[in-house]
Amino acid sequence: MILGVIGDTHLGCTDYSRKRRADFSVAFCNAIRLCRDQGAEAIGLLGDVFDSAATRRNVDAFAELLRDISDQLIELKRNNIPLIAIPGNHEYGRGREGGELGVLEHLGFAHVLRGTEIDLGPVRVCGVPWQNTPAQIPIFVDKLRRKFGNGQRQILLLHNFIAGGQYMPSEYCEIDPKELQGFDRVFVGHHHVYEVVGHCIIPGSTETQNMLDKSDKCVVLYDSDSDTVSRHLLPKTHDVLIFRYDLSNLLPQDVVAALSRDLDSNKHCKQPFVYVEVRGTILANQVISKPELTAVLRERDLLDYCIDLHYSTQSKSASESRRGASIEQILHRAFPGKELAKAKQYLAYDEGEKLFTDIRERILSDN
Repeated sequence: MILGVIGDTHLGCTDYSRKRRADFSVAFCNAIRLCRDQGAEAIGLLGDVFDSAATRRNVDAFAELLRDISDQLIELKRNNIPLIAIPGNHEYGRGREGGELGVLEHLGFAHVLRGTEIDLGPVRVCGVPWQNTPAQIPIFVDKLRRKFGNGQRQILLLHNFIAGGQYMPSEYCEIDPKELQGFDRVFVGHHHVYEVVGHCIIPGSTETQNMLDKSDKCVVLYDSDSDTVSRHLLPKTHDVLIFRYDLSNLLPQDVVAALSRDLDSNKHCKQPFVYVEVRGTILANQVISKPELTAVLRERDLLDYCIDLHYSTQSKSASESRRGASIEQILHRAFPGKELAKAKQYLAYDEGEKLFTDIRERILSDN
């Protein structure tokens, strides 16, 4: 038997662009289609099928998502290909408890496993939904593990962070794979990057949710006859271009020119999503204009972007700052549109270096 396994699809997600929702639907449909094309006789979804921010308050948005994916759901049902899912953390909260998946279940499009199992003949699939208290996972696993027998392959679907991978910091790990022994394979969601940890396979997400995630997106197929797993890459919905600029190598006024040059060298990328990061330190009388960077992107019809200005300004001493009117000019640049009283409050302090520094830091932190 061939079992297709799909990681986090986050249907409805709009992260880093208001236009992103369609891409997540396209990626979901591509994943289902790829599994079917590779001969999958059943398909498993590893949680976070829906993105909570998209559906928890707006039934119209949920209905639109169902419309986007309905063709693939209908084809699965028509061809008697079971769609098996477990709830992820995004299927919980606000009393929903996997409500979106429950709708698919009630419509006959999915089997939702909540610490339960489904018998597919050659394969017995067990599913543990996301656990806010990870200590509960071994309890679920033990109950499911006791039922083994009949020569079936035993598969577990899970949605929590596991230990031993290279992409997840150890402090976030919630379960040791050693506690998941007794299953032929464990397929794990929640992680967004493909990885294999012992007998645990992490397919990763089907679409880029974090702009800095440059990993290839895929589905995996499990062949129960040979007990083997194969990886199959998904097509990209959009290219993501990442540009980083270090102010130790560039003057602030050169960043705009560098971005223009780098964008023009990537003209082959059609309507990409762009991430621009600027880091380093500039002088107190210098400034980087976010509107200028935005204008460069919009001139090229690149309207989906993130500009991360994460730089610091070299501080003048209190005595230097009090000389002349330059400090007022700096304040006007630092607080555009803010009331002048804030700047006057800044300039009024002259009772000592520490007090001046303290109020300066307080005002800047309020901005």
